[in-house]
Amino acid sequence: MKKQCQSCGMPLQTKKAGDCRGTEKDGSKTNKWCELCYKNGTFTGPNCTLDEMKKIVDTALVENGSGRIMRWMAQQQLPRLERWKNK
Repeated sequence: MKKQCQSCGMPLQTKKAGDCRGTEKDGSKTNKWCELCYKNGTFTGPNCTLDEMKKIVDTALVENGSGRIMRWMAQQQLPRLERWKNK
């Protein structure tokens, strides 16, 4: 299993939230995508662009109280994730 969602970078497993993996059409858990990005075998935002995802992630990190360095690191990793690598 990957350690983080290959769309948004969120951890797929945390002590606080537990198993955060998304689901396939058959209900099984995926090992690539989180539950916020992927449900029932499809992306929750199928037309989302990398720039839109950067804004979504940044907003979530601000709301979570993350500092500038953490937010910068998240922005740098997004283009390297599987969903965005070849786009």
